[in-house]
Amino acid sequence: MKKILLVVVAVALVAVGVVGTLAFQRAFEPSVRVTTTSIQEQLTNSSELATAKLEYRGLVRYEDGDIDFINKKGFTLVYDAEVRAGVDLSQASVEVSGNRITVHLPQAQMLGLEIDPNSLEFYDSTFALFNWENKQDTAEALKVAQQDAEGRVNQTGMIEQASAQAHALVENLLHPFTVGDNAYTITIVDA
Repeated sequence: MKKILLVVVAVALVAVGVVGTLAFQRAFEPSVRVTTTSIQEQLTNSSELATAKLEYRGLVRYEDGDIDFINKKGFTLVYDAEVRAGVDLSQASVEVSGNRITVHLPQAQMLGLEIDPNSLEFYDSTFALFNWENKQDTAEALKVAQQDAEGRVNQTGMIEQASAQAHALVENLLHPFTVGDNAYTITIVDA
């Protein structure tokens, strides 16, 4: 009878030890389980994240030829453009280590530039005697306008603004994991 009682007590002590260990582990692990895959899927589903937009009214001068009135022609083009900048979140990488989540964001970049064709206005047109064909002139002027708008992006600091906005948006997306007992710490860095 003593042997049976000792076996029952030993089994009970082992059971209490296992339950106590599990309770201790649960007390010190985060209340919400986060995996690298779950965060990566959320970011990838967001895909292209445009975080800055610039509406720009530009003015460019287009000229073709080099001798006035003979083969030199030109015009001034006024246009409206919309430029979007941001990050491609499908290129982001995530690391989860204990209670720390690290998100590596790709560099912000220009995501799109659209020139509104209905906004085009032509001024100061000059014509040439031997260079009057103008089928390609508008297309070439639009290329110059696009370069002008891209240059404006660099002057306004739009890429830096888009990067800062992307950091803030990802922080807000992951904010629910930072509250409560044993919350996660979020770190966002540029890749």
